[in-house]
Amino acid sequence: MKKLLVCLLMLFTYAVSICAQSLNDYKYIVIQHQEDSKKDIEQRMAKEFPLLGFVLLTEEEASQLDAQEKSLLLTAEYLCRQSGECLFKIKLKNSNGDIVYEDEQIAGAGFMSRKNDRQSAIKKIFKQLKKKIGSTQQKK
Repeated sequence: MKKLLVCLLMLFTYAVSICAQSLNDYKYIVIQHQEDSKKDIEQRMAKEFPLLGFVLLTEEEASQLDAQEKSLLLTAEYLCRQSGECLFKIKLKNSNGDIVYEDEQIAGAGFMSRKNDRQSAIKKIFKQLKKKIGSTQQKK
């Protein structure tokens, strides 16, 4: 009986430690390429993620990681939709497919070009992401 309780306690502790990962616990990031995306979006993301401390990998490089390194990998999925305003949405998922971070921003300032709207929305997303990473670093 004691062995069963100890095993269950260890299993529970392990599960909680896996689920409790913060953004700072991840090292690698892959930007999921979208065929219909604008080049400036992925270029901006490729510039911003390393500034936050992530190592940017291609999908091929990520597939060659071992199991322990894959647990440190995030995949960035994004959506950019423009009509009158620019909606930019990003999801960071871990190797299990769980959403670790999600945010969306709207930018539209009338006289700005569509490219500037996109860049403004992306800038807002990364500003929020930087705050999130900074707040979890201070708690440690």
